[in-house]
Amino acid sequence: MNTTNVDYKELRKKLEARYFVQWITATNRHGEIVVLGWCVRDEDWNTMFKHEDETVCRKVCEMLNENEEGANKC
Repeated sequence: MNTTNVDYKELRKKLEARYFVQWITATNRHGEIVVLGWCVRDEDWNTMFKHEDETVCRKVCEMLNENEEGANKC
């Protein structure tokens, strides 16, 4: 799959998953990016679930995707 000039929403549709896991970040006082936690988002970028552990978010995401016909795992 060629991802040149493809925006993120188009990429999500190509992956056929309605829900996906994304990290939550912030910048500390030294300008470094720090991972604060993880979230599950739907294809419209609504946050469905937040947690500090990636594994928990992946499991929730997989449960949500199981309800969707033909959806991929997170």
